[in-house]
Amino acid sequence: MSTSPFFTGVRNDTLATFLSATWTWFGVAILTAALGAYLGGYVISMTTFWGPYILFLVLMFTQGFWTQSAIWSKPLFFLFAFASGTIVYPTLAYASMTGQTMAVVQALAASGGMFFAAAIWGYTTKKDLSSWGQFLFFTMIGLFIAGIVNIFLQNDIFSLVISGIAVVLFSAYTAYDLQAIKNGWFSSPLQAALTLYINIFALFTNLLNLFLSRE
Repeated sequence: MSTSPFFTGVRNDTLATFLSATWTWFGVAILTAALGAYLGGYVISMTTFWGPYILFLVLMFTQGFWTQSAIWSKPLFFLFAFASGTIVYPTLAYASMTGQTMAVVQALAASGGMFFAAAIWGYTTKKDLSSWGQFLFFTMIGLFIAGIVNIFLQNDIFSLVISGIAVVLFSAYTAYDLQAIKNGWFSSPLQAALTLYINIFALFTNLLNLFLSRE
């Protein structure tokens, strides 16, 4: 494991500043996503569901490039968070129409609790989590492929299995990423915040899928 010289025990003030900026950007992403969810019906009616969804996927899988740009990192950060909120709108609308708003509240509470529990453990544990990276990445790719397959299968049981595995995966990713932030693996607070936001977004959407009744 490589440790950034900026985040040694001597430079706790630098780490504290980095963490403060990271959580600030994380909060901005949450608020921007909430706005995207609120305006989701309007955005989707102007385009289609697939427009924001494809944009979300493209930005997620290219984040390693645009988060390094001084010009594009902030605008694309906001665009990504907004798009993520937009694509949740149909599920939120379904929950509202079927009288399952409590499932949304439960998913929010559960995702927040699991996220911060995993974050605290990842930040405080003495265990080296660096060896988890490759396994977590390939598991995520496998889940992504399984999700694409299930778009065509439309199998509810398969969807629930995918969501259950995803909840475990992104809880582990949260712990892994917090230790990575602590050890200086991220080049900017915005990049770190984006990674954490993706984790809690995945936790929320998959827990919501588990809590919603499709009957």
